Amino acid sequence: MKIRKPILTCLLVFLMVPVKAAIDKNTADWLNKLDASLAKRDYYEKQRIDRIESLKEGMAKAKAEGREFTQMYALYNEYKSYRYDSARHYSYACLGLATRLQNPQYIAQSQEAIAFSLISAGILSEAHDILQSMDRSALSGKLLEDYYEINSLLWRNMADYIKEEPFYTKYINRSNGYLDSLKQIVPPNSCMWWSVTGTRQLREHEHQKALESLQHVLDGCGDDLHMRAKAMAEMAWAHILLEHEDKAIVCFAQAAMADNETATREITALYHLARLIFKEGEHERASVYVHQALEDVNFYGTRLRKVEINDILPIIEQDRYDGMRGQRNWLFVATALFVILLLACLWSYWTIRRKNLKLTEARETIAGQLEQLKLTNLQLQEDDKIKNAYIGRSFYTNAEFIAKLEKLYLAIDRKIAARQYEDLRSMMKLSTLNTERASMYEAFDQTFLKLFPDFVERYNALFEEKDRKLPDNDQSLTSEMRIFALIRLGINDSERIAKFLDYSVHTVNTYKTRIKNRSTVDNEQFEHLIMEI
Repeated sequence: MKIRKPILTCLLVFLMVPVKAAIDKNTADWLNKLDASLAKRDYYEKQRIDRIESLKEGMAKAKAEGREFTQMYALYNEYKSYRYDSARHYSYACLGLATRLQNPQYIAQSQEAIAFSLISAGILSEAHDILQSMDRSALSGKLLEDYYEINSLLWRNMADYIKEEPFYTKYINRSNGYLDSLKQIVPPNSCMWWSVTGTRQLREHEHQKALESLQHVLDGCGDDLHMRAKAMAEMAWAHILLEHEDKAIVCFAQAAMADNETATREITALYHLARLIFKEGEHERASVYVHQALEDVNFYGTRLRKVEINDILPIIEQDRYDGMRGQRNWLFVATALFVILLLACLWSYWTIRRKNLKLTEARETIAGQLEQLKLTNLQLQEDDKIKNAYIGRSFYTNAEFIAKLEKLYLAIDRKIAARQYEDLRSMMKLSTLNTERASMYEAFDQTFLKLFPDFVERYNALFEEKDRKLPDNDQSLTSEMRIFALIRLGINDSERIAKFLDYSVHTVNTYKTRIKNRSTVDNEQFEHLIMEI
């Protein structure tokens, strides 16, 4: 099984290859904050919808109070960065109402609203015509500021649309001219003044100065999220030109958060952010952001914004597909290695299990043999004990027997020498032999009961109470017990038992059969139980 370790090592290498840390922790934190903000997208959109519904419901009251134009223009303001068709509708409605009211200020305000809507939709020629039809000399204050700002936006969009020299530079210069005019009329050091200053510095490639100016905008704009989103987006471009892409990502993330919290659906910083993080290897996130941006511009409803999104969407999706295909290939490799490892483990398990089964069988065999050996050892110990006891008893008995024979021989010799034949016959009586036999049985019983002190008790346990027999004393056995005592000592031959007990073979077999029949156990089990005593 040496193959298992290399396979496991390779599998871990394939599965645990660290992904490139494309962005630093601060940048990742801001992206996570943006994700959290996007998760509340419906909440922020509901706030805008509630404001719109409130304005629509208040239209009748505003008309009765003579502020119908203000109410309608407020509706345009809510829609201008939220939904193009509605913004355009209310901008034209404002113009119609202003014309009926014959209010030059309202007419100019409505024309600027229409121009902004058309620029947002990419209808630049018509927007230019409307702005050219306006009498700039009649404008002042906020209307003139908006006029310059919208004209600057128009020519900036013209330049971005053409992207070809010498037209690009020509249109950018016109846009810059309007910005310069705007800067001349706004209060110095105001948020708008710093915003224009920062934009002009950015276009003049004074990127660091632009960052400082735009920081003044952030410091002074307060809760104006639209102004903050615009300033953060401009700062992001400055960081890109300074090759500080991590900082640019952070700025675009903050701009996108501001856009999301104001429910801005015109093309947003989310689109530019997707392009940046895509280059940093955040393909999945870039795909999520660009699809969200596409959903926004689809909702806003202009072809120009869709074209801008569609420039980057195929690139991101293709790379995302390539990344997914790479991950799939890695997955196939990892799966193949896993399957190989699994098969190796299964083969190893099967081999080990088979060996374990053999070991178990061998262990059981050994255990059985050990048990048999223990029983044999016990039997040997018992036999040795019996042998030692009977050898000692035999020496003692034989010594007594020899001493008796010696006395007998001496007595016979004396009787023969004295010719006392009648006395000699009287010495050879059968009773004397029976006495010796009884003595032999007594010696046998005593020796056996020393070896098996509970023999009588366990022997009688094999019978019912009425069939149990007790010997004359606790040092003797009955004739029946003596037969099975000899069997317990391993003497199973009936002929040998008969010779020892001075019985016939038939008598021994009869005793054995009668005793077994009287017992409470099966005849076949009786001798086996005797051997267990």
